Amino acid sequence: MEITINIKNGQVKISLVDAARVVDEIVFQEAHNLSSVLLLQIDELLKRNKKEAKDIQNVFVNSDRSDSFTSTRIAKSVSSAFEWGIKNI
Repeated sequence: MEITINIKNGQVKISLVDAARVVDEIVFQEAHNLSSVLLLQIDELLKRNKKEAKDIQNVFVNSDRSDSFTSTRIAKSVSSAFEWGIKNI
């Protein structure tokens, strides 16, 4: 199971994917508050589907913005930290 974070046209879509099938997703507008809502939204997605962090093998980030945009950097940092956490718990 994996999580995909897509940022496109100011909209953030967090998808829970299992075997290339989207199980569930949360979509919201990026309002310059991604650092305070991204982990909360991921947690909500996992709880809603009765999953835990240990059930996730990978977190991917796709963005239409370059790596220099803050929202892309935040999403990639959360992805890296999440993956590090699930591999080292």
